[in-house]
Amino acid sequence: MKQSCSNDVPQGGMSRRQFLTASAAALAGAVIVRPGQAWAADYPAGRAIQFIVPFPAGGGTDLVARPLAQGIGEALKQSVVVINKGGAAGNIGTQQAARSAPDGYTIALGSTGTHTVNQSLYENIGYDPVKDFEPVSMVCYYNNVLVVHPSFPARTLQELVALIKANPGKYFYGITQNGSSAHLAMELLKATAGLDLPGVPYKGAAAAVNDFLGGQFPILMDVVINQQQFIHGGKSRPLAVTSAQRAQALPDVPTVAESGFPGYQAIGWNGIFVPAGTPAAIVKTLNGAVQSALKQPALAQLTQNGLELHGGTPEELGRFVASESEKWRTLIKNADIKAT
Repeated sequence: MKQSCSNDVPQGGMSRRQFLTASAAALAGAVIVRPGQAWAADYPAGRAIQFIVPFPAGGGTDLVARPLAQGIGEALKQSVVVINKGGAAGNIGTQQAARSAPDGYTIALGSTGTHTVNQSLYENIGYDPVKDFEPVSMVCYYNNVLVVHPSFPARTLQELVALIKANPGKYFYGITQNGSSAHLAMELLKATAGLDLPGVPYKGAAAAVNDFLGGQFPILMDVVINQQQFIHGGKSRPLAVTSAQRAQALPDVPTVAESGFPGYQAIGWNGIFVPAGTPAAIVKTLNGAVQSALKQPALAQLTQNGLELHGGTPEELGRFVASESEKWRTLIKNADIKAT
C-alpha cells in the first residue's frame, strides 16, 4: 500500500500542514546567530590580547600604554601584550592594526596623528581612520601650553597678541615638530587671532626647547609635560593652555578660550580602537575594561605631569574623531602644512 501524502493526521504523527505551520512559527521566534556572535559570547577565551602601540618602545606613549594594558588585562582576567610598532608617524603600526582580525584580540592605541591629522598630512597612510576602525574609548588627552622667554615683555596672551599685531612678522616661534599637536595648536591660534607669526621648524622638541631657553626665539608652544620643570624653575613664562578647561598640572594658567578666544581648543589625545567589524558585544566589553583600567594608580599619577584621564563611550570617541578630523583638515590645508 502506498503511503498517503494527504494532510490527514496519521496515527501518532503530524500533518504536513501542521508541520509547516509549526516550522514557520519556530523560525519566526528563533534567534539568528550572526557570524562572530558565538565566539563573542565567550570573549575573552584564554587568548592573549595584542595591544598595538604605533610608536617606539620607551617613548612618552608607553607611559600611558603599559599601565593601561595592565589595567585592561586585570579587568578582563586575560593577558594583554603591548606590541610597539613604530614608524611613519604611527602609520605603520596603525595599518597593521587595521588589517588584523576583528575578533577583539587586537586593540590599538590611536592618537591625534594616527586618527585625525596624518590623513591630511600624507598622501596615503594605508588605512582609513574611520572606515577601518571601531572606536572603543577615549583614554586621555594632553595639554599644550603657550610659553614665552622670561625676558619677553608679554605677561598675558592678550599682551602677546597686541605685541605681534603691532609688529607683524617681527617675532618667531619654534615648531617642535611639523604636524605635531603643539604645531597645530599654534597655527590654530594664529588663524583665530589673525597673527603674522612665522615659525622656525625643528626636528624635535629637545632642540627647539634648548634654543628657546637660550633666547634664540621668544615664543614656544609645547606640551605641558615638557615645560613644567622650566615653568616652575622660572625659565619659561606660561601664558595659556590650549584645552577647554584649565590643566590640572597648571591650575593658575588660564586657557586660550578664557583669554579672549572662546571656543578655542587644541589638544593631543589617545584612545582605544579595534578593527572594523568587531562585534558590538566585544566593543562593549573592552569599553568597560578601559573604564576600569583608567583607575590604575600608575595612570592617575600622570595627571601631575599634564595628562588628563578621560574615558567615555564608543559613540563619544567616534564623534570626537570626526569633529577633530574636519578641524585639522581645514587648518592644514589653509596653513599649507606639509609632513617632513
